[in-house]
Amino acid sequence: MTKQPWCAAAMLFGGLLLMAAGGALFAGFAETKGRSGAVGLGVGYRPPEFTARDLSGKRQSLADQQGKVVVLHFWATWCPYCRSEIPELTELHREWASKGVRVVAISTDDDLEALKRFVAQSGLPYPIIADAESKDSIAEQYAIAGIPITYVIGRDGLIARRLNGASEIIEAVKRAL
Repeated sequence: MTKQPWCAAAMLFGGLLLMAAGGALFAGFAETKGRSGAVGLGVGYRPPEFTARDLSGKRQSLADQQGKVVVLHFWATWCPYCRSEIPELTELHREWASKGVRVVAISTDDDLEALKRFVAQSGLPYPIIADAESKDSIAEQYAIAGIPITYVIGRDGLIARRLNGASEIIEAVKRAL
């Protein structure tokens, strides 16, 4: 994903246009209840599975998070809205892990070195996956067209909430618990 001067507003508008056009691939964006077990991008669906290495080289996979609430956060270092969510994600990682909450961030940055510098300077404590380094783009699997986008995946492995733009992530996690 390339650096753009827009974030979630364009993604939301684009997603609404695609939904209005009847694009079957994007039908999962709606906040309607999905069929349990069916793979999709809407609430109630099983999210697409992925396996990738984070910046520290550790393998990250949704399958490894069974029984936990997963906060899957798509972001980039250049996005001010994404940066504004870092304190909430850090709190969830540090203070909510004992409640079974796991944060995994997927960076859509193209510049891997800039990403690594930002993560080191910011001291981000949760796993960061560089999507540009993934074998199969996770952002493409999740049809990410703008950021930030956050998926809250419940203990049952189904999407409990999809948040567009800067959002109250902690509140969404509380509801998922």
